[in-house]
Amino acid sequence: MDPADFPLSRRRLCAWAPCLPVSACASWAATSHAASAAEPAPLRWVAGDLPPFAWQSSEGPQGYAYELAQLMAERLGRRDAVQFFPWARAVRMTEAGEALGVFPLARTPDREHKFRWLILLMHVSYALVGRAGGGALSLETLRSRRVGVLRGSPIIKNLQAERFSQIIEAKDYKDLLRMLRSDMLDAIYAGAPMLNAAIELNGYARSAFRTLAHLGEADLYMGCSLHVSEVETDRWLHAYQQLVADGSVARLQQRYFR
Repeated sequence: MDPADFPLSRRRLCAWAPCLPVSACASWAATSHAASAAEPAPLRWVAGDLPPFAWQSSEGPQGYAYELAQLMAERLGRRDAVQFFPWARAVRMTEAGEALGVFPLARTPDREHKFRWLILLMHVSYALVGRAGGGALSLETLRSRRVGVLRGSPIIKNLQAERFSQIIEAKDYKDLLRMLRSDMLDAIYAGAPMLNAAIELNGYARSAFRTLAHLGEADLYMGCSLHVSEVETDRWLHAYQQLVADGSVARLQQRYFR
């Protein structure tokens, strides 16, 4: 076989080692190809518009978890680390995907064995939030009222367990706030950090809303598909530990959760 028939990388090896027979070059190339094939697929992140963790603004993507993913990607020499999708789709893609991660993902019993749990982002409490003014609404009263929740969120089960009868799903917090303000909902059920950030980003005054009742809590994570290899997840965790050590994580937390 003529060495010119080999791909460029193989021909370069022959040029560097002229004493080796062509068969040795072929053997090395086969080994190299096998090693490349064994390399785990790189993890890619998907997210929805869930401020303060991730959202798309007129100035581009932002958020605590979004920036954290970007910084970790830089440590690993990666680019284009995050793509945005409707939230419910992002979660479904990750659960079924080969090498996807998603954030922020609530760690719930029904999800425990469906994802790998990589980085704890925050512990959150969930609340029912209504418009300011008007009469008091107890948890018992709210069970028969129109309550909005993010489509695909596991906290829908909290409402179902408490026998809420009118659960209305929406694609994002912007839509939920619009529905509440236009009297299409009596309350929104959401995590306090996410809803407070959405209120601010959508130009509403926080004084226009009030917390009616608290119901449940959870830890939010950066999680990934079970198909992602341990070698790959270890790389991201090591990058995260470096960012903790150099103060980058603390600076991001101060910026988004001050």
